[in-house]
Amino acid sequence: MNRKTTIIKNHERRELIVERLVAIPRTIAWQGWTKPEHITHWWGPRNWTATVYEMDVRPQGVWRYRLDANDGTGTVFCQAVYSEVVELSKLVYVDSMTDENWNAMDGSDMLTTVTFSDTEQGTKVSITTHFASVKQLEEAEAMGMIEGYTDTLERLEEYLQLHQ
Repeated sequence: MNRKTTIIKNHERRELIVERLVAIPRTIAWQGWTKPEHITHWWGPRNWTATVYEMDVRPQGVWRYRLDANDGTGTVFCQAVYSEVVELSKLVYVDSMTDENWNAMDGSDMLTTVTFSDTEQGTKVSITTHFASVKQLEEAEAMGMIEGYTDTLERLEEYLQLHQ
């Protein structure tokens, strides 16, 4: 099975879509994405560590997390606010970079939709990020968002295959 990650950039719609077929059942993929005890083991690019401060997966619930580069070269604080949660199928949230007091940075809001669908090989996980402008999409790409999401989905599969 080819589990390669697919990247689609749509400048007209200001979207970045990252998809991967993971060889794990949808229920396990969902739990891995919605439970802090799992997400801390795989969220973010390789060589980064995630710390979850809060994760309330429901409409209007908040997910606050920090990513730290393992070599000490960077720290990023983020906050996501869920607008839609469809059990086992879909998460919609606005993800924002914040300061250490959880104040969103201007222009950092990204509308993100994550879907989970059954396939013969396991689960198709799709992340669609909608940007306010083409410039914001290009800036996200320049700072490594595509590589980061690719690493993240690979790490999700690796971790969950060992812990299902």
